Amino acid sequence: MKAAKILFRCLLVVIILVLAVLVMRSIMRPEKFKSIYNERCELIKEKLITIRDVQAVYKNETKAYFADADSLADYATNGTVSIIKNVGDIPEGMTEQDALKAGLLRKETVNISAMEKVMETDATRKPENFHNLQYVLGNSGSKFNIQTGSIASKTYEIPVYMIVVPLDDILADMDKAITPENSSPIKKLVNKIFYSGLSEETQYRSQYKDMIMGSLTEANTSGNWE
Repeated sequence: MKAAKILFRCLLVVIILVLAVLVMRSIMRPEKFKSIYNERCELIKEKLITIRDVQAVYKNETKAYFADADSLADYATNGTVSIIKNVGDIPEGMTEQDALKAGLLRKETVNISAMEKVMETDATRKPENFHNLQYVLGNSGSKFNIQTGSIASKTYEIPVYMIVVPLDDILADMDKAITPENSSPIKKLVNKIFYSGLSEETQYRSQYKDMIMGSLTEANTSGNWE
């Protein structure tokens, strides 16, 4: 009789522990999914905004947009932009046009780096923001897919582009992000219990969406997060 009571208590403890784990899983899994999605969206958003500024600079130079992420990334770090600058001074009381006619001022075309030109749009942007600009996350894996086209206006064709970052790319390698290879055995076990297969949870995935910037049907380069 005593042994039966002990066995019953042990089983009761096990059941309570299992129920506690299930309750904690139901609370922790959606929160972990949300935090990873939001964190990655912030990183991707920074890249997309930089890409938008690079596209604007390139369009100003060529009247077209990049259709390839590798080419855009190379231009951002190695390309140049032609700008016209004033050389000389404009005396007080004289207009720029008068100074040009008098030979006191002249226009000169110079080349500066595309990176320098793009950085003028955001004083907080740093050179490292341009590294691996073609990749959705980090420095490998999926690359941004840039679709280009044009819209006919009354007088000319307006170039447009659109970038769609699928949810699959946003959530890529989520399990590895949760549990890096150098994690301790205990952390690996705990994360396996609570978060295994998290990226495949359709009930969570349905609550989130792709990231989109630009449009192929209107001259709009905004992102769907704005």
